[in-house]
Amino acid sequence: MPMRGELPSVAARVCARPSPASPAEIAWSRFVATITNRDLTAVVAVCTIGYLIAVNVILRFPDFGEAVATLATFP
Repeated sequence: MPMRGELPSVAARVCARPSPASPAEIAWSRFVATITNRDLTAVVAVCTIGYLIAVNVILRFPDFGEAVATLATFP
């Protein structure tokens, strides 16, 4: 019909509004948007790497704290 210059019918022009989103849907969409943020992902990756390095050092050198304490008490 629009090709012949006619206006669309009234039923076709009616715009159905979506129902308002529930608070749970809004919270979920905000959560997904936060988790998929690239900056947050980069920060989490760096923190995870740092944590794993710290655990590795603690497990490899279990007496390191004791050695540092003895060096601190030596004048």
